[in-house]
Amino acid sequence: MKKCEEEKVTDADPAGLAGLILDVQPRLLGGIGGADTLIDSIKTFARSMGALSVPLCLTEQVPDKLGQTEEGVLEACPGSPTFSKDSFSAFGCPDFDEWISAGGIDHLLLTGVETPICVYLTAVDAVRRGLTVTMLTDCVGCRRPEDGKWALRKLENLGCHLLPLESLLYAMLKSARHEQFRSISALVKDRVP
Repeated sequence: MKKCEEEKVTDADPAGLAGLILDVQPRLLGGIGGADTLIDSIKTFARSMGALSVPLCLTEQVPDKLGQTEEGVLEACPGSPTFSKDSFSAFGCPDFDEWISAGGIDHLLLTGVETPICVYLTAVDAVRRGLTVTMLTDCVGCRRPEDGKWALRKLENLGCHLLPLESLLYAMLKSARHEQFRSISALVKDRVP
């Protein structure tokens, strides 16, 4: 990894940085092992982004058929836009694509389901558009863990950064002197092991 890319991953300045929660809908979560832990991690991610003033949005895959975002995740994202999509990549949704452009976003933090489908295809499209992508490895999930592992491996080869949530959060804080250190530490401490 180039030095400038390393610095971008750990840059605490929220300018250009945004979080995306993909398709965390109960009907999609039903077949995922460890779904409760995944939901808890995504809620911690959402609350942390709020504390750090990082813009956040959500997508829902054909919500008229698959339902709305899991209620606890929605509650952790007050005021964040939710985009309905039928494409597997979030970039197939014109409203999401416009949100990225209008926000001047150049670094996307990806979470959600399913890793080898919507998460993978969104990340590929983001890289094609020249965005930096960080995959939060403990905030993505899928029905077939082996498929998710291979998708993440391919994304890493494409230049995506793979990090667990806590590594990202503490890299963004940089030190215990950060004004949000206590709030982020409390969120991390409350995570399901």
